[in-house]
Amino acid sequence: MSRMNPRILVVDDTPLTRESLAQILQADGLEVETVAEPRAALERLRSGQFQLLLTDHRMPVMSGIELLGVVRAEKIPCGVIILTGHGDPQLALECMKAGADDFVAKPCDPGRLIHLVHRTLDQRRMIDELEQLRNQLRVDYRFHSILSKSPKMKRIFDLIRQVGPLGSTVLIGGETGTGKELIAQAIHASDTRRSGAFVPLNCAALNDSLLESELFGHEKGAFSGADRRKKGRFELADGGTLFLDEVGDVSPAMQAKLLRVLQSGTFERVGGTETIKVDVRIVAATNKRLEDEMKAGRFRSDLYYRLAVVLIQVPPLRDRVEDIPLLALHFLEKLTAKSTPPVTEIDSGAMQALLEHSWPGHVRELENAIKAAVAMADGTVIHRDALPASVAPRQGKTGANSSSNLIDIERPLPDLTSDLVAQVERAYFTRLLVHYKGNVARCAFHSGLSRRSVTQKLQKYGLDRTRFKESSGLDFAASSD
Repeated sequence: MSRMNPRILVVDDTPLTRESLAQILQADGLEVETVAEPRAALERLRSGQFQLLLTDHRMPVMSGIELLGVVRAEKIPCGVIILTGHGDPQLALECMKAGADDFVAKPCDPGRLIHLVHRTLDQRRMIDELEQLRNQLRVDYRFHSILSKSPKMKRIFDLIRQVGPLGSTVLIGGETGTGKELIAQAIHASDTRRSGAFVPLNCAALNDSLLESELFGHEKGAFSGADRRKKGRFELADGGTLFLDEVGDVSPAMQAKLLRVLQSGTFERVGGTETIKVDVRIVAATNKRLEDEMKAGRFRSDLYYRLAVVLIQVPPLRDRVEDIPLLALHFLEKLTAKSTPPVTEIDSGAMQALLEHSWPGHVRELENAIKAAVAMADGTVIHRDALPASVAPRQGKTGANSSSNLIDIERPLPDLTSDLVAQVERAYFTRLLVHYKGNVARCAFHSGLSRRSVTQKLQKYGLDRTRFKESSGLDFAASSD
């Protein structure tokens, strides 16, 4: 879709209305085409040249909602705004349930119309980009187990392809949570020794005695509690890769022992005298600037140069914002099967919040944010208020921040502030209460909201569920019974 010049199709059977709408939109720099009847509109829309349909509701032969139904059934990728009669909340409700992105009452206020058009175009652009990401997720942007479309990461991938088969020692730098272990795994997978083991060890989690035993192993009786011989990580990684995470936290004494193994390829188990020789590729990682640690005397320069034969610096997530939607969708797909009902979408408001966050915790923080949002989601869509407050600060939901998603059993109701939508919401919940005889749990299941959210809506609109207990049910086409 063109970002510079979106195209809008206006369909109305009244020539004066078509001309008026076209003038309003063209005055804002939008490209507009008009047609007089819905069948002609469908032919134009099927060409795929339009990003938005603005249609009147009342037209001969086919109504705006019927036209919308065909557009959605044929999966024509465009936003839809329907022109409704003034103050007709039931019609507005039907528009949203049918899949309209928004509605506007006639006569149109030019400023509000332009605002809704741009908001719908922005949402459609986001939907199209996310769908494109979904289609490319498993192929175009995957390098081993890493997902990225960032040029900075692509350069790292190219470097891994180059040095992977060489067996060189690699030092990976980067802030905590940037995915350094995934880079190490990709290096191992690119190596000729990839059939060997990939053995990770977090050096920061162990004191010197435990670290020495974990690295080199120990003999039976070497120390209290050593009731049997144990192989160390170097032996376990023989013929493969040993990943030393947070190597910058290793003490000077252990640095000397580690340096000896890197130089000679040999070591002795703790409490043993047998010299063991191994063929191990070393990949190390640190969240510290080892150059500064060397200047301060906390890290040996000879060990640094042994480790940094190849140096890879992983950029923080804030420096590769283009990866945020890709990673968010990836984490969501991993969680979809575990959520009830399955959470499958991230709406444009929530995605914008993800893009605007600085991500001090990087990829790990993003994954945790998506996990939290899935747990808090009302229905199948993640909205902004489902994200952690640290990621999406709470704010008043007015104007451009309000959502206009359709109302059906697949997703929660929009939270808009206009008087008309308040009428729509009240009418919607009234019908739910009548249909389900005041049963809040069933109303919640039908609407896709949590029970707490439904209760809050009922309180907001002064609806007492006990008054509906003996009501006769209405025929809901989308009933979940």
